[in-house]
Amino acid sequence: MTTHEQQPRLGDRLLRYRADESLSGERAAARISAYVYGNILVFATLVPLSDEDVAHGHALTLTLGVAVSTYLAHVFAEIVGHNARAGASMTRADVIHELRDSTPIATSAVVPCLLLAAAWAGWIEGGNAIQISEVYLMIRIALIGFLVQRLRSERPSFRTLLAGVLLAVVAAGISLVKALLGH
Repeated sequence: MTTHEQQPRLGDRLLRYRADESLSGERAAARISAYVYGNILVFATLVPLSDEDVAHGHALTLTLGVAVSTYLAHVFAEIVGHNARAGASMTRADVIHELRDSTPIATSAVVPCLLLAAAWAGWIEGGNAIQISEVYLMIRIALIGFLVQRLRSERPSFRTLLAGVLLAVVAAGISLVKALLGH
């Protein structure tokens, strides 16, 4: 290292700002879209649930069902959309990429499903499982700005946090509308 080159700061050495150098902007955007969509739909699923739903296992099966069916529907819709845009079927590699890009929809439900399963087993109270899951999802949504900046190899800022909190409020509003109109 020459005297003109700067050594990276400790924080820069500990944190990589880019999740995957080979991830294109389009693929990153697809994953972020799936992440937002999954979190909103799982949150909307949890909003109307009760302790009784948790006790009977209905909350767990509903949340899992929403996540899996939304994942499959999203992949299917993207394949159909690709065919319409490109005028040709997706290759096997394209389908695999789409399955991967849509994964954040399904992963949105992992922690809530684990909490609901624990409540169904009687390890925690049903209402607590629902509330913790809702808070967890709002935190995930509030951190979207940090995720976007990481995918863009940008450093996060306080403004990123504020934008994330605003996104979480908007997402909660959308989820409440879906829960009210959809149930």
